[in-house]
Amino acid sequence: MIGVVTNTRARKNAENPNRVERLRQILGREGVFRATQTPGEIWDAASEFRRAKIDMLVIDGGDGTLHHTLSVFIPIYKGMDLPPIVLLRGGTMNTIANSLGIKGLSETILQRILSAIRERAPFEVVRATTLQVNDRYGFIFGLGFPVSLLKAYYGGEGRGKWKTIRVLLKILFSSLERDGRSGKFFHPFKADIRIEGEKMPMGRYTAILGSTVKEVGLGFKPTRRAGEREGFFQILCCDMGPVRMGLTALKVLLGIKLRDSKLFDRMVTRSVITLEKPVDMQMDGEIFRDQKEICLHVGPPVRFIRT
Repeated sequence: MIGVVTNTRARKNAENPNRVERLRQILGREGVFRATQTPGEIWDAASEFRRAKIDMLVIDGGDGTLHHTLSVFIPIYKGMDLPPIVLLRGGTMNTIANSLGIKGLSETILQRILSAIRERAPFEVVRATTLQVNDRYGFIFGLGFPVSLLKAYYGGEGRGKWKTIRVLLKILFSSLERDGRSGKFFHPFKADIRIEGEKMPMGRYTAILGSTVKEVGLGFKPTRRAGEREGFFQILCCDMGPVRMGLTALKVLLGIKLRDSKLFDRMVTRSVITLEKPVDMQMDGEIFRDQKEICLHVGPPVRFIRT
């Protein structure tokens, strides 16, 4: 049995209310379809799906929908493996789907899955390690510059690689001006960071990024080693000025390998970040305000189906 969870607030559903009904019609009587808006509704769907022992979990929404769904399903399943997951790419950026090589239109993906089940055809399955950030489960975490970049990207119109380049150039130009505009994008913060229990020597940072997937959004792939070893995540920590950080971001976007004495790069299983003052963080493209202590741990691996 297939269980489908769709986020009616996801971008594609919000822009096209008929889309949810089309997906429901495609599924027909071959599964259970649940439209959700709140964590409580996701919890109800997860409890129902576990009782029904579904064979496959279909998630319709973007990266935020995925991490909200996993943050409910993983505790509900209590150490048991989740069913294989199908992502329908219903969000704004679909970073996780892109990282895992999941392509296609949502309706087409669902139709292919149903056809393969009817024909008893094999599925291509890819495993991905989750990243636990406090009590949430996702794949990408960021502090400092990654949050500022995301906020700037979400502002105004347009999306895609060229919007990202425009935002980066704006940041670089602002850093060259003398009126202090770069302060809008750069907020150095003090933090005590312990990685595998070992205290980091740096006490000041401008960016921290942790990920279990290679692409972290907006076309950036700084964590290229992520996913090479199951049970680990890649963490990057740095303290760079505006110009150096902007140029580093451009190098990442252009695929140039990073080598910098100000950059700490390691594959780890756990880290604890204690901030001197509350700071905003991002997780899978969603911003969470005023975080003070953040515990990063490797979460359970999950299986995704590529059609």
